[in-house]
Amino acid sequence: MCVYMKGVVDRVSNNSCVLQVSEIIKTLNPKSTITFLDMAWEGFKRGRVYIRVSKDTTEARRFVGLCTGQPGSSFLNTRLNRVVNKGEQDECVFGGNYNFNDNRVYGTYTGVGRVSFKSDSEKSGEFCISTNGGYESFGDVIGQVESGLEVLKAAVQLRDITQVTVVDCGVVVPL
Repeated sequence: MCVYMKGVVDRVSNNSCVLQVSEIIKTLNPKSTITFLDMAWEGFKRGRVYIRVSKDTTEARRFVGLCTGQPGSSFLNTRLNRVVNKGEQDECVFGGNYNFNDNRVYGTYTGVGRVSFKSDSEKSGEFCISTNGGYESFGDVIGQVESGLEVLKAAVQLRDITQVTVVDCGVVVPL
């Protein structure tokens, strides 16, 4: 497997075959794409959160696009912007390159690590990740955290969640 990271790699080569990032993105299975967000605070990278996108919807494709930077903007250098219900059963964190400030309930889902996403365009959006038992989504549930949930749980313990920055993001590409 090879990891594409926005800002670090713009071409992935396999022997003599060189693929453009846009060509690689087209080969991804929209129902099982694995994305990643590298989180940092206090000047140090704290860990990587892997998210399996499990739907092929407009919102899911937009989320993957913002992880890769394909629409021209991305989650790179964005911050987590709030924690909802800190310390409660339905605790979740919000982040992205747009803050809707909308905690309305669109549907109730259970399970730690559920990821929902809401966007108003191809170039912006906000994600929500549950860090405790159940939570109420604020947008389209697009996937599940595969690993790295402990990074988000540590971030929730900070006094100011807006200290947490996405220092890299992308997709895991099977070759």
